[in-house]
Amino acid sequence: MELLLIMVILVGAVKSVENAISMLTKNPALVLVPILIAFILAPIHTPNNTNFHFSQESVNVAKEQVRNFVHDFVRNAVIFGILTSIMQAISSYSVSRGVLDIIKQKDYQITQTVFEALKNLPQAAFLNILSWMVTILAVVPPFAYLYSEIMKAESFTIPGSVMDNFFFLAIISLLILLYVAPASLLLIPAYVKTKSVRSALKVYRLALNRLSSTIGFGILIFIAMMIINLPTILTRFIDNQFLAGIIGAPFNGLSNAFSMTAATLFYLSLTKEVEEE
Repeated sequence: MELLLIMVILVGAVKSVENAISMLTKNPALVLVPILIAFILAPIHTPNNTNFHFSQESVNVAKEQVRNFVHDFVRNAVIFGILTSIMQAISSYSVSRGVLDIIKQKDYQITQTVFEALKNLPQAAFLNILSWMVTILAVVPPFAYLYSEIMKAESFTIPGSVMDNFFFLAIISLLILLYVAPASLLLIPAYVKTKSVRSALKVYRLALNRLSSTIGFGILIFIAMMIINLPTILTRFIDNQFLAGIIGAPFNGLSNAFSMTAATLFYLSLTKEVEEE
């Protein structure tokens, strides 16, 4: 009985993903803005193939190298994360607006949709940055713990208990991420639908009330995005980082378009369930 209930709850998540594929196939114009944004971000949206090597001669020197590496990585990640969140707010809003228009059987007008996205950019960017920050906060704890232990270490050996604690925290972070990542995807669709930041923030409670469905949706989206981005793995073998970014841009844009289309449909599915109760 419980298994049947869970399967019924997951139907909305599965249908959202299926309908997203169908909608993008029938309305390829939805992909244009995300791909354009991906090309704009291409110069900085490239993998860093630089291998990190630390000194094995001195623990103190090695720790200083780790500290500098982490400092540079965090700084670059914050700059890139905020910039990407702002730019992708335009594409996410445009896709979500387009999905709602198509459902209402209206013509999807790219120019008008982009102007509306720019008009609502401050709110959409805030929600996108918030989504990024919430997701990062769910991922960071195990790595922050491991970093602090490395900085306290007096040798190159990391105690087994530290790694045990790291993996325990990693499991906890993964469980939290299974909820916050898909829930955060619903922020932009909720804002596009309600034009209210406060109403958009309620998606976390909405997703929590439909936790099984939310987790199922998140897993399906993750698998789909991994498949879409499989070709970008080949770009890691390209020395020219700008060229690698250009080649990967269409796949990044398609991934963004798909996730936002599915998120919008899933949000509508959840709100419909609540209204019918």
